[in-house]
Amino acid sequence: MGNASILLVDNRKAIVECIRKSFSEIEVKHTLFSAANENEAWSMLDGSEKITPIPKIIIIDINRTKNKGIQFLTAIRNHTDLKSILVFVITDSKTDKNKVAALNLNIAGYIHMSFESQTLNPFVSVLNDYWNIIEFSSQK
Repeated sequence: MGNASILLVDNRKAIVECIRKSFSEIEVKHTLFSAANENEAWSMLDGSEKITPIPKIIIIDINRTKNKGIQFLTAIRNHTDLKSILVFVITDSKTDKNKVAALNLNIAGYIHMSFESQTLNPFVSVLNDYWNIIEFSSQK
């Protein structure tokens, strides 16, 4: 896949650092950006803080922000330039409240897991292998 960018959306600094650490330990070569919330993420995707090129992958815990996560995913899927972004929901929440809605928005995966290195590293390793074998269009 080359060196694509990945956007992590989570407001918990400890989780962001844990994921960054896991990316480093697995030696993920992709650039990891982080946004504290959906508004900040949207600004990075289509606003004043726009990331270029647009990230190919978003990792988000939609269960942290009530319905804002589903609204964010809906906006991505309705946006011409963003709808092809792969979205992975990783969550430590045991509620299925948003699971069906997220799956109906064609997310790439909904994964329930704890945010500890012994469970996160194997997950990041599998995702890294996946990202390295899939092909993306050079178009938007």
